[in-house]
Amino acid sequence: MKRLQRAELLINQSRYDQAIEQLNQFLADVPEHGLALAYLALCQLNIDEPKEAITTAKMALAADPELDFALYVIALAHIKLENYQKALNAVNKAIGLNPDEAEYYGVSAQVNLIRRDFKESAEAAEKGLLIDPESLLCRNVLSTAQLKLGDKEASFKTIEKALELDPEHVMSHANYGWAELEKGSHKKAMEHFKEALRKNPNNSYARAGMLESLKARYFLYRMFLKYYFFIGNLKPNVQWAIIIGIVVINKIIRNGANNLGEYGVLLEYLSYGLIFFMISTWVIEPVFNFFMRLNTYSKYLLTPEESKTSVFVGICFTVFLISIFGWIFVPSDGFIAGTLVGFSLILPVGRLYEAQKEWINWLLILYSLVCVVVGSLFVYTSFTSEQGIENNVLVIYVGLIVAFSWLWNIVASTSR
Repeated sequence: MKRLQRAELLINQSRYDQAIEQLNQFLADVPEHGLALAYLALCQLNIDEPKEAITTAKMALAADPELDFALYVIALAHIKLENYQKALNAVNKAIGLNPDEAEYYGVSAQVNLIRRDFKESAEAAEKGLLIDPESLLCRNVLSTAQLKLGDKEASFKTIEKALELDPEHVMSHANYGWAELEKGSHKKAMEHFKEALRKNPNNSYARAGMLESLKARYFLYRMFLKYYFFIGNLKPNVQWAIIIGIVVINKIIRNGANNLGEYGVLLEYLSYGLIFFMISTWVIEPVFNFFMRLNTYSKYLLTPEESKTSVFVGICFTVFLISIFGWIFVPSDGFIAGTLVGFSLILPVGRLYEAQKEWINWLLILYSLVCVVVGSLFVYTSFTSEQGIENNVLVIYVGLIVAFSWLWNIVASTSR
């Protein structure tokens, strides 16, 4: 049992590789020890092996079907793999076996928060706090859920209490930063993100928040963030309803414009404005990432994937700008096509490497390459064909871009 106790100590010190050595030696003598297997699964999870952690935790459950801690580890592993329904099922089973563990309610609250079921999230976090009022996980999740439910005053009181309990807690500072950012106070948000990153420079949650705070210095991006938080707080089916609503309204406007003759021009401009707004909300984030990459300091906040993507986005944005200037000096349908392609290509290119599953990222790369080829053909044909921009390739290219926007929304919503 000394090896098991030593492993527990090493886990508490976050020395997972050494803990694994102790656990493997212990399990060589007692291969079906449920708790030891659960500890091993936790170590595997913390060295970024979530699939192996699930397998090992299931072995722990086979040895001890009443081991709630193994179900807790399975839930954490499924969160890392973005299998949120499976995570919720596992942690609910853990709560059923041991309803007096606050951390389990915290995980349940966290999953419901990701799934945008904010009411359920808040209720689960509150249950956890009844068991342990000092649970920082429950308090942090509750604060975010309260913010999403519109109770800003309660949200800030909750997170301030979390910082009172542990002024050094990284996630509390990061959550406070995101709350300030959603409230529109990007300068205050930056202070909390700085503090979180000072304590843990590798915290991706705080890093992403700092990057958003830097981009929020620009008025246009602040307006985008307001829209982003508004849409982000809605459930996927409501998001779909809004997107479909914009498409239907756009169709009605176009039909009305056709029936109003020369006065319909104003309605057509409104229709184009709606289309531009929809595309802009999808491309503004990667465009600003490109600008951040040009900055001496903020470029270090980009992940390697974001940095690579920003290069491709920069190429597309350059094509967009060159085409605008080209059209000013030589009014040609080819330059109009170049403007359209340069701007709209940011939509698929800006999503490269964003999916968690590698095969989806490869499909994104392939789809983007197809869009580049068809877009280039469209620009060439617009320059050389008598039909100008209204050539047959336009329909194919627009179809690819529209199809991508729908497909990406499906990928984004089904991963929750």
